[in-house]
Amino acid sequence: MKNELHNLKAIPYQDITDLQDLLDHFDSWQEPLAVLDHFFQFRTGPINKKKVIKEYYACGHLFHAFFTEFIRLVEAEQIKIQKLDRERKVTTHFVKK
Repeated sequence: MKNELHNLKAIPYQDITDLQDLLDHFDSWQEPLAVLDHFFQFRTGPINKKKVIKEYYACGHLFHAFFTEFIRLVEAEQIKIQKLDRERKVTTHFVKK
């Protein structure tokens, strides 16, 4: 039998809930992004240029809001991942047969 040390990282519960919050943020963007997807789908038939211009302007603002929030969230999560990577480790002893 051999006694081996294994280092496992301790992940605080708060980090798990923070990850769930991030997923909830991304989930909340599904409907607005579906609007963008619908706008950029190929359309057949006559095009109302004034309507397209208004929709394009609105979709541009919607995309900019999403993009800004997405970049902010990704940067915040990268910082959290770096912090988790430096977190303390829990030492466990396993007996290997």
